[in-house]
Amino acid sequence: MHRSDGQNLKGLEKQLYERFWKNSDFTYTTLVVGSEEYKAYFLESLVNLRKTVSAMNQEAAKPDNDSLRQAFRTMDDDASASVSRLAEHLLQGKLISFGKDDLATIIEPEPAELSRSIMIPNSENPIQSAFDAFTEDIDKNIGLMRKKMISDHLVIETRYMGSQSAKKIAIIYLEGTAQPKVIESIQKSLEQNQDKEITTARDLTRALGHPKFTITPTYIPTELPGEAVQNLMNGKVVILIDQISFAFSFPAIVTDLWTTTLDANYPQLFQLFLRIIRIGAALMAVMLPGLYIVLNSVNPELLRIQLAITVAKSREGVPYPSLIEMLLVMLLLEMIIEATIRLPKNIGPTITMIGGILLGQAIVQAKLVSNLLIIILVASAIANFALTSYINGVGIRMYKYVVMFASSFFGIWGLEAAMIWITLYFASLTTCSVPYLSLSVKGKASDE
Repeated sequence: MHRSDGQNLKGLEKQLYERFWKNSDFTYTTLVVGSEEYKAYFLESLVNLRKTVSAMNQEAAKPDNDSLRQAFRTMDDDASASVSRLAEHLLQGKLISFGKDDLATIIEPEPAELSRSIMIPNSENPIQSAFDAFTEDIDKNIGLMRKKMISDHLVIETRYMGSQSAKKIAIIYLEGTAQPKVIESIQKSLEQNQDKEITTARDLTRALGHPKFTITPTYIPTELPGEAVQNLMNGKVVILIDQISFAFSFPAIVTDLWTTTLDANYPQLFQLFLRIIRIGAALMAVMLPGLYIVLNSVNPELLRIQLAITVAKSREGVPYPSLIEMLLVMLLLEMIIEATIRLPKNIGPTITMIGGILLGQAIVQAKLVSNLLIIILVASAIANFALTSYINGVGIRMYKYVVMFASSFFGIWGLEAAMIWITLYFASLTTCSVPYLSLSVKGKASDE
């Protein structure tokens, strides 16, 4: 609430009108609350005026509330001192009223119904876990986190990012569990880049100072509140962005390739078994294409004679070298994977399955590729999707091209060199002051 002289208030009203008059959803009207009149300015696309006026009259009718100043929660005194601050609050969905007694008030109105209700997850398949998912409304998402983590150690810091389009974000961490250096690194980076626009996950990573070009993801996205809570308990910092229905957990470490927080629902032996399978799947996804080229074209002497003859017969009549053969089928496989993701859910799997079967059979019968190559590519693709998240799978899909080209030029030594390079590359990565090859964000062994 801000009291000023009448001339200053008239100037603020005029500047506010001149700033927003081109917007068709910008509305100004006269409200009668109790016995007082107020001129209200708001964006009707963000404010439910009917419910707001009804709530205002109910509050103003109470015996201890004789005016709007007592009826509603207002901002600090200097919040409405400039038209820029007024515009910022207007864009955040607030209602600005000007009274006859030289009083300007910023009110929290009833919001328009723009967000969907809490639904089941669409991109993740929780097992033995709750089926609620994040929505686009950041306040609902914070509420979901609060409901699942009932602790006074849970810290939630909100701030606005961007100069042209202010975006609300929330930094969530568990005090005493998350490392102070991780929290400070994230807070410092966001403060230094407060004017940067945050509309996507890529914008967030750039604001945090993460590398622009990197094959390994620096965060773990999830739409499951339960998984985000487990990440908090494992020492990670979770960031929510308004109008994005995913939580981003920082930092990502190497164990995120084969562990998921939902593994905590299983007995210890089951966890160990599943993680060994995922580690093997990661190695197979990276190495199988390169190993096929090595054993087929560069170093066939590594195979027993019977197996070498079988492999050679499988390529009988194929006109291309192994590298071209592999690239041809891998690119087709990449397109099938992307088509499965982009097509509507009711027809996507059917079309891509039929297309993949018919295309695979036709390309083998045409002697463009060998039967063995189809087996290798399918095994590699299945292994790739056995990993814990889609974003990790994309990184593995890129690594196997490095291994494949090194293997085609240098044989088994190239395959080994490529794997050593990947290991050294992982060792060089540091995210939010935490090395990527750390086994725990908390700095000690834990069940993550």
